[in-house]
Amino acid sequence: MSRTSEIQGVGSVPHAYYERSEPLTGVVLLPSQERHDPGEHPENVRRLPGVVDRLRDAPEWDRLFVLYPRYARTEDALRAHSEGFVEILESTGADAPLWLDTDTRVSRDSYPNSLLAAGAALAAVDAVAMEAYHRPDSLFALTRPPGHHTGIDKAMGFCLLNNVSIAARYAQATYGIERVAILDWDVHHGNGTQEIHYADPSVLFCSLHEWPLYPGTGWVDETGAGDGTGFNINIPMPTGSGDVEYLEALDRVALPVIEEFRPEILLVSAGQDCHAADPLCGQLVSASGFKAMATRSAELARRLGIGLVVIHEGGYNVSTLPLLDRSIVAGLGGFEVEEPDPFAPLDAEPPGAWDERLESVIATHAPRWEALR
Repeated sequence: MSRTSEIQGVGSVPHAYYERSEPLTGVVLLPSQERHDPGEHPENVRRLPGVVDRLRDAPEWDRLFVLYPRYARTEDALRAHSEGFVEILESTGADAPLWLDTDTRVSRDSYPNSLLAAGAALAAVDAVAMEAYHRPDSLFALTRPPGHHTGIDKAMGFCLLNNVSIAARYAQATYGIERVAILDWDVHHGNGTQEIHYADPSVLFCSLHEWPLYPGTGWVDETGAGDGTGFNINIPMPTGSGDVEYLEALDRVALPVIEEFRPEILLVSAGQDCHAADPLCGQLVSASGFKAMATRSAELARRLGIGLVVIHEGGYNVSTLPLLDRSIVAGLGGFEVEEPDPFAPLDAEPPGAWDERLESVIATHAPRWEALR
C-alpha cells in the first residue's frame, strides 16, 4: 500500500501488533486535514504533514498502532459547547473565509474538519477504553485545528471545537467513566477547557503554561467554582522555563495530584509551542523534555491501570514539530530517539520567580490534596 493510499478514507485500521510485554502506543492520523485552511497563519496546513512523514520514516513505525478517525457527531460537540455556538460554527462555511476573532480564521470546510479532529480524539478514547486484547495503552491524536482555547460558546486562539473537553465528556457518557484527568502543557493557558469544567469535580484540570502570555488567564488563584473548587490547578510557568522547571512542575504537583484523584482515563492537551524554537513563546523546553513529559504521563497511566490519550494542540515551527511529536510518541512507547535537538538550550539559567510560583501553587492546593502536604 502506498503512502498516499494509506491516508484515504476514514476508518480504524491497526497498522501492526506486537507482544504485550511492551507498551502499545500509536497515533490517530487525520486525513484531509488541509480542508481547514486559514491561509498564511501560524496554524496552517503545513503543520502536520511533516510530522506524519517523520513518523513513517522512523524505525518504530511498524510497532505503532495506527487509527483513522470518524466524524464527531453534533451531540458529541454539544456535551462541551452551547447549541447556539455549534450552530454558528456550522453556518460559517457559507460565508468563509472569515475571521471569528482577531486570531481565528475559518475556511469553507473548517467546521467539518473540526468535527473530524474531535472525532480523532473520540477514536482514541474508544481504542483505549474498549475491552479488547489488542487495546493500546496510549494514543497520540494528531489533530488540527487545536481546541483548548474554545469555551462553552466562543472560539478563539486558533481553536474551533474543544477536542479534549469533547473527549472527556464522551468518555463519561459512553463508558460510564466517572473521573477524567486533563493535563495541559501547551504554552498558552487552556482557558476554554478551564471554563467548561470549572465547576465540575469529576474532571481534574492541570495546566502548565507560560505566564504572563495570551490569553491572560491561568493564575494560581483560579481553582474552580462550587463543587469543582480545588479541581482546577494552574501552574503559571515563568518565561524562560525549560525541561527542569516543566518536569519539576509535573513531579511535584500535577502527577501526584492526578494519581491521588484516581482518574479512569488520562487526557493530555499536548502543545509543543513551549519548545525553545517556537515563534509564539519564550520557553525553552527541548525534544528530550517533551519525551520525558510523555514518559512520565505514560508511566502514571500504567500505574493506575488506565488509558492515556494525547491530543495535539499548539506548536508552530513546522521545521521542529516533526522531531517534537516523534519524541512524544517515543516517550509513550519507550522508544529511543537518536536525532538531536539543535535548539536544546545549554546551561540555561533558572527563570526568576520559579521557586516562589511553585510554592504558591503547592500552598494553594495542599488543603485539598494530601499529595501536596
